[in-house]
Amino acid sequence: MDTLLKVTRENNRIVGTLVDTDRLNATIAAGVKEQLNMNLHDQGTHFTLNLQNIKFIDSTGIGVLISALKTARQNNGDFYLTNIAKEVMDLLTLMKLDQVFDFE
Repeated sequence: MDTLLKVTRENNRIVGTLVDTDRLNATIAAGVKEQLNMNLHDQGTHFTLNLQNIKFIDSTGIGVLISALKTARQNNGDFYLTNIAKEVMDLLTLMKLDQVFDFE
């Protein structure tokens, strides 16, 4: 499996950054979801997904983000989004997901 998510650990927090792409779409969604789930399965995980490189997200990518949030909450953890491009934030706002996700 290619590494789509560069992960760093800082204190009690995990920060993941999508690398080598500017899109979170159906092409990479399954791999990203798998890597997120591997990092979110522990109880009480505090995870921040850095979207600094992402300029486009399709519906499959949105599904990956929602799945990660659900997994984190099921395991009494936190899932945050950070460094979101205007185009991506506009989409999240349009879909009212800006009221669902937590942002840093």
